[in-house]
Amino acid sequence: MRLLLSLVLCAVVTSSPALLAASPVIGTNLRPQDERLTQLIRAGSGRSATFKSLVDRIEASRVIVYVAINPLMKPNLSGMLTWMTQAGGYRYVRASISHDLTPDQMIATIAHELQHAVEVIDDEAVKDEQSLVALYRRIGQQTGHASPSRWETDAAQQTGFVVRKELATVPVTRIARAGAAGRS
Repeated sequence: MRLLLSLVLCAVVTSSPALLAASPVIGTNLRPQDERLTQLIRAGSGRSATFKSLVDRIEASRVIVYVAINPLMKPNLSGMLTWMTQAGGYRYVRASISHDLTPDQMIATIAHELQHAVEVIDDEAVKDEQSLVALYRRIGQQTGHASPSRWETDAAQQTGFVVRKELATVPVTRIARAGAAGRS
């Protein structure tokens, strides 16, 4: 029943012209929920080579990544990747981001979660929630004792760190000026 519900939800989201028009996407595989996330992903791609390489990797894959802000996320969590479903030769995951972050923190957290999506891309055996947990048992470390399905990887932690460092070297104002100059 859960799988059927996931399939119906994916079909509605991926085929609804009204939803697609209301939520512009970066490409076909990376699907931000709203304009704010679209702008953060564009800013991340413009200010961080690491972020841009993650976006390019996802766009070249058969994994669809929905990116959404989760206002109900626990305060000790900045983001998380969850399994959605598999359909039509694509695997679907959702990167949820805390609403309580600065723009640069959000960009770094999105990068961290996109690295987790790349980990899914790299393992074709991930086809459901159980195989996703099995992947993280192999490549990650369990965090916290309260939730047995919360995992972390060194690669995602390093990615977040590198992106934060890259963001610090390319200020927002420089990107804004470059974008404004290109429109003149």
